[in-house]
This record gives sequence, structure tokens and C-alpha cells, in this order.
Amino acid sequence: MRSIAIAAGGGGDAVSAAMLASARPDLGIAAIMSYSWDRFMIDPSPGPRVRGDFDGLIDRGGVAEIPPTATLHIGQSTLPRLAGAIEQPLLLVEADEGAVGLSALIARAATAFDADGIIVVDVGGDILAEGHEVSLRSPLADSLALAAAVRTGIDTRVVVAGIGMDGELPAAEAAERLDKLNAQQLPDLTPQEAAPFEDIWAWHPSEANALLAAAASGWRGTVECQRNAAVALTDASPAVFEVGAHELVDASLAAVLADTTSLDEAEQLLRDRRAGRSELDIERQRAAGDRAKVRMPGRDTLAVIDEYTVDARERGVTALTVRRVAELVSAIAPEATDALRSLLTEQRPHNFRPPLYQVRHP
Repeated sequence: MRSIAIAAGGGGDAVSAAMLASARPDLGIAAIMSYSWDRFMIDPSPGPRVRGDFDGLIDRGGVAEIPPTATLHIGQSTLPRLAGAIEQPLLLVEADEGAVGLSALIARAATAFDADGIIVVDVGGDILAEGHEVSLRSPLADSLALAAAVRTGIDTRVVVAGIGMDGELPAAEAAERLDKLNAQQLPDLTPQEAAPFEDIWAWHPSEANALLAAAASGWRGTVECQRNAAVALTDASPAVFEVGAHELVDASLAAVLADTTSLDEAEQLLRDRRAGRSELDIERQRAAGDRAKVRMPGRDTLAVIDEYTVDARERGVTALTVRRVAELVSAIAPEATDALRSLLTEQRPHNFRPPLYQVRHP
């Protein structure tokens, strides 16, 4: 069997898809498809990018492959750098034509890479949501990818790992959904399988996927993430599950997106289902106002971080994500985050162990 892996949540899930491809050769992953949908701290443009936003893409039978040399016209994407760090070809997921257009794109990718299967990869578990959950923040990308994959008619599997690592569905709630969907547990990810990808976390901004990698490496403790969310890394964190794709579509937000022909239509349908909430609206608000709040790290930055880590330690926190540290000191832009990483590497090497900033040893 040869498969196309779909990174349901974007570039972070693409790293985990590559990890799974290496750890599970039986999955037959021949190529990985991913949104270029980076968070504000990397790309301030709201929403996912399309091929017209890039220079240097390679056409693969109507699907755009992202080489390490590709660049965005304006802004940054993590995908070109990631393309140089993984073995599988990295293909661009385009959402501008909704599930209908994305489904056709996935089918073309399967043809181009002689694949007879699709594996949708989600880290965190928000793809399992029914849509009513109060903690659910960003279901659009995952739901659209799932709807499009199943619409192709190609044999589709859904692999979910790092349950609760995205800070959306609580681990207990996600586990309940897995049980309800009769999920099959696959072998856990191991330190040996995570090790080849360690260097990626020195620069990649993903939280959920970085936490999965840390858990697979054997790290245990309580991690504080962006927006003050706390995630516990336990012996259950490296677990991997397979869920029936059709069963999941029928019981999730993906069901209402199957016939969408534009991203705007998909967004509006989910907004209607979620009491007017849309993650894209949040991104638009940030693009309009948050850029003015960005601060370059300076002499006072370390003092702010040191003071905060004392408080975090007293609250039982073991580590912070890099994104949480950047959020604390308003280093929420590519150049500011890069400068913060350099500062921490030089001045706090015992604490800064990507993907985590340790406030105490677990």
C-alpha cells in the first residue's frame, strides 16, 4: 500500500506525519500534504496560503510540491524549511475551493505518487470534536481536510496522536470520543522514533506536535502553553490511535463541509454551527492590531522570564513552551521569536531545551 498523508492541522502535523512515516513503514507514506497556515508569530496573513502566494513551487501533476528553496511573496512559511528536514515530498494543501476543490487536489496527489490510500494525521485530537465543545478553538483546517479526504472515495484512514496536546479537547473528553468511535490503538511512539526529528524543534513553532515529540522522547511533567493552558505529559501521551474515517465524518463537523466550494463557505458553515465563532476572525483581529504589540527581546526580557518561571514553578508547572515564553514577552513575530531563541540559547542553556523551556526538572 502507498499512501498520501494529510497533515490535518498544517505544518506541525506534517512533522508528526513524517515521524509516523519513519516509525511505521507499513503505512507506506509516499508524500505528505500540508496547509501553509502558520500562526501569527510566523505569518501575519490570516488563513491558509495557496500556490499563487509562493515562488519556486514544483508542479506534480496539478499539485504543488514545496522545495526548500520556495518562498512566500510576503511573509514566511515554515513549510520550505521543513521540506529540507524530512524525507517525504511535501505538497501544498489549498483550501480556497473548499472540500470539493481540495478533494480533487488530493486525488491528483494520489495519482501523481501512485498512492491507493490516504492517511489523515491529527495531533491533539480536535478532529474528534462534535462541534459543541466550549474548549474547541480551531476546527476548520482539520474538518475541511477530513471532509475532502473522504470525498475522494479513496480508502481513507485517520490517525490521531498526542491526545490533549493541543489544549483544545481535554484528554479525558478526547479519550471518551475515541472509545465511542471504537478507535484502534496502534503502537506508541518511542524515543528512538522521535530522535531523528529533534533538530526541527529548535526552530519550528508548533506546540502540540512538539509536545508529542517530547512525550515520545520520554519527557514527563506539566507544560504551560499559549493562553495559559496547561498540558500534562504522561505515559499515555505518546499513544497513537486509528479511527474509522467515515464514522468520524458522520459524527463530526466535517459532515457539513463535504460539498463546500470555497473557504469562505466552509468558514461560514462552521460559524453557524459554533454560535458565530471562527478561528479566522481571531486571526483577522490579530493581523489588524497585534503587530503593534510586538517587542524585540532586550536586556529586561530575561528578568521578566525569570520572574515568571518562579511563579510557574510554585504552581507546579515543569516547563513552558517556546510559544508561551514568546507570548509572555510579546516576541510574537518571526524576527522577535528568532531573537528570543538566540537569547535563551546563550543566556539560559540549562532551561532552554527545545521544544521546551524548563522551569524545573520533571
